[in-house]
This record gives sequence, C-alpha cells and structure tokens, in this order.
Amino acid sequence: MSPGEQADSCYFKPLLDQISLPGSKGRPRKRCRYVLADKGYDSQILRQYCDRYGMQPVIPLRKMHRKPRPGLPRLFDGPQYKKRNVIERLFSWLKEKRRICTRYDKLASSFKAMVTLACIERCLRADFSDKP
Repeated sequence: MSPGEQADSCYFKPLLDQISLPGSKGRPRKRCRYVLADKGYDSQILRQYCDRYGMQPVIPLRKMHRKPRPGLPRLFDGPQYKKRNVIERLFSWLKEKRRICTRYDKLASSFKAMVTLACIERCLRADFSDKP
C-alpha cells in the first residue's frame, strides 16, 4: 500500500520483485509473462525493465506530444489489455464497501484484513447464492 499522494508507478519495480507464481513443479517463477497497466505506467524506464526480464508490457501509449523514438514502434495487444477489466471491476466492487473506501483503519494490517474479509464475503455470496 502506498500513500495517496504518490504515483503508483514508483512502486512498479518493488512490487514485481515480490511476485512469486507457483507452477506445476519446481520452484515458483519470479516473473510473469504479461504486465497489464494503464497509461500512467507508460514510461521508457518501466518498459526497459519489462524487456530486461522477458515480460511483455501491455500498456497503452500516452497521447502526449513527444518525439518519435528510433526503431520499431511499440506494439499494443488490445485483446490482452481487455483482461484488465476483471481487476478494475474488483477495485470498483471494493470501493463500494464504505469502510474500505474511506479507509477507517489506521494500520495497514487492519486495512489488509478488511480487504481480505470483503473478498471472502464476495466469494461466499457467489458460492451460496439462492439465485439460480
């Protein structure tokens, strides 16, 4: 979790360094295949980081005026980017919970526990719903 006044892109590298993806056998992978992010993460440094570790950045280009870079233009995988919708809906649903949206909890551990409880409630509601 980061302070509200700081850009999320500052935490991009430390977050990806903490990833541990379990596989079918062997030790967990440390890198993912794709990095899906919005235009706020469109920077040359982050793209180079992804290239160095063999990750494909799926980040739309910002619409700001800049000089064209030499070489091949960056490809953008539209169908892969649409998978971000699942995550955006999760955040939207979490923000409907008043306690999480306004962040009544002062400690990060308490806030994390409330987010976990909200996700558990959501899963239970989906599994034990009376609706067909």
